[in-house]
Amino acid sequence: MRRMTEPPLAPSHRTTPAGKVPLAWLRAHFMAIDVAVIGFLLLLIGWTLLSLVAPEARIYPYEARFAWSEMSKAGLLGNLLGFLAGYVVFQRLGVRYHRDHVLTGKPGPVWLSVGHLVHVFAPVLLLPLVFNMLGAFISSVSGAPGPHTHPEFHDGEFYDRAATLWDFELKRMDIAMTGEYLPTWFRQFHAPWLNGVLMVCYLAYYLSPIVATAVPLARRNWPMVRRATGIFVGTLVTTYVGYILIPATGPRFEGGFGNWMITEPGWFAAQWWQRVLDDAEMIRWDAFPSGHVAVAFIALAIAARHWRWVAWIYLPFTIGLTVATVWFGYHYVTDVIAGFAFTAWGIFVVWPAVKWWDGVLPDAGRQRA
Repeated sequence: MRRMTEPPLAPSHRTTPAGKVPLAWLRAHFMAIDVAVIGFLLLLIGWTLLSLVAPEARIYPYEARFAWSEMSKAGLLGNLLGFLAGYVVFQRLGVRYHRDHVLTGKPGPVWLSVGHLVHVFAPVLLLPLVFNMLGAFISSVSGAPGPHTHPEFHDGEFYDRAATLWDFELKRMDIAMTGEYLPTWFRQFHAPWLNGVLMVCYLAYYLSPIVATAVPLARRNWPMVRRATGIFVGTLVTTYVGYILIPATGPRFEGGFGNWMITEPGWFAAQWWQRVLDDAEMIRWDAFPSGHVAVAFIALAIAARHWRWVAWIYLPFTIGLTVATVWFGYHYVTDVIAGFAFTAWGIFVVWPAVKWWDGVLPDAGRQRA
């Protein structure tokens, strides 16, 4: 692993004839990060439109028990189309600035520079909004399986209102794999200092976009920023697909969130942070895979490839984060294993795909990935 050196970009516009480059026009006008964001939004929009004429086009049958999370399909479409339109506006500005000014070294007008910056950071602002709408999409369009058909479901027990069939199944898989149900087994080791340290590690997930892009941002290496962001976002949106395919609430499905609160406040306001995160989370079907694990480790991989010292700093937090996801009852062990599988997907599929897609841009090949 070698430190990346950044050669100065030559003020040229070398291009390959469109007929000789697969998807040349699309690749010249939409970067890999755009494909990830716009492609995922179009998937949700297209599926919602299909459900208007074919309500049976669901993965799971309709469950009235999840009506609390539904949104009208008109409202869902309106929000998704609004997200798409807003992103495309700044996407066009960002691509123009990148092509005409970043890759040539020529200064651009202030208004275009601002549009470029918004495009760079738009996924960080947009995707959390899309994430919080996935619950409404799942219940209204794709569906979630109710828990009552599972043989381990008991009418007399209290389950979180978002509990699904998959929660019982993932719990069963955990026990079969480890011999223990680790989310409850870990609670005997809870201590204020350890809860606090692990909560800090869990919160370090929210620094993963910075870990992936801070160094090229500081160097104003915009091609590398977009490359790293494309890999990061491409991996992130595939975890969203996982939530749609296997909607599960996590160990909190038994007894609800209050039953999984740590019993003592903990260092670093651990208990307070638990409440804040629960209040901020609108979707309840985001257990499988562990997006925390998948995204934190893809950010770590990007950093390790280009700016190793950042990776060494972030590594202890990612290790602690992996434990914390199960320790606090957010995820099953199965979710964590799936999270690593999604990281592998990001490294071996998304990464080379982003490199190939963005390689059509002038001088893009001079920015190593």
